[in-house]
Amino acid sequence: MSTTVRRRGPGSRADASHPTRHELLDAAVLVADRDGIDGLSVTAVTQAAGVAKGTFYVHFTDRSTLLLELHRRFHEDLFAAIAERTAGLPPGPDRARVRIVAFLDGCRRLPGVRALLLQARSDATIRDEVQRRNDQAARLLADDLRSTSDVPLECARLIVAATAEAARHELDAQRALPRTRRALAALVPG
Repeated sequence: MSTTVRRRGPGSRADASHPTRHELLDAAVLVADRDGIDGLSVTAVTQAAGVAKGTFYVHFTDRSTLLLELHRRFHEDLFAAIAERTAGLPPGPDRARVRIVAFLDGCRRLPGVRALLLQARSDATIRDEVQRRNDQAARLLADDLRSTSDVPLECARLIVAATAEAARHELDAQRALPRTRRALAALVPG
C-alpha cells in the first residue's frame, strides 16, 4: 500500500496536518526545553519522536523550516490564548494590559521554546516571521489604544517591543517579574 504525500509547491513538504509532522514538532518542543537551540538537531528530534531521520525530510526541508514552524505554532497558540483571555472585554487600556499579561504568561508556559525562538532570530526566515508577528500584535494592541493615544500604532509597536524584552527578562529569571509587569502596564496610555 502506498501513501501519497501532498505537495504544496516547490520545496514544500507533507501536509501540515499530518500526524507525524505534529509528532516531530512535539518532539522538537521537548528537545528545545531540554537542550536549547544547540541541542535541536534533526537527529535529536527524530530520536525523540521515534521516527527515522528520513521521515523528518518528508515534513521539513531542513532545521530552519522546523524552527520557523515552531515559531508559528508557538505564536498561534499564544495568540489564541490571548484572544481567549480578552474575549468579551471592550477595547481600551484595560484590555491592552490583559493582552500584555497573557503574552508574558504564555511565554512562561513553554520557556524552552520561547528561549529557542529568541536565539533563532539570527536566521533570516525567523527574523521575517518575528517581524510579521510583531506587526500583527501591534495592530491588535493599537485597537485598544485608539481612545487614549493619537499615535496608537506607533505606541503599540513600542509596547510590543518592550513586552518581548520583558518576556526575555522573565525567561532569564525563570519567574514572573511583578515590577517589570507593572512598568509595562504603566506604558499603556489611559
